Amino acid sequence: MTDSEKNLLIALISMVEQYLWKYDDVVDSSAMSAGQDAIQALAHFGLMEVVDTRSGRWTDAGERFRREEAGIRDPEPADHPGQIKRVGKSEPEN
Repeated sequence: MTDSEKNLLIALISMVEQYLWKYDDVVDSSAMSAGQDAIQALAHFGLMEVVDTRSGRWTDAGERFRREEAGIRDPEPADHPGQIKRVGKSEPEN
């Protein structure tokens, strides 16, 4: 992979992260042709696999590339003011 290809893939991954929806491990293009083309292009480089005509899934290599080269991290669950947190034992004592 050339430096130019790497830079273009990083830009494409950033676009996917910003504009496409992710449900569990599937990235959904919402039938936008640009999103579908992005999934196809990333699949060409082995970074995604095509699931169907409108969605794809990151490969292991794609997940590594996202983290290491593009600097993308999946968000950690955030704490929100006023949220309820369960603490203590899950089973009642007898």
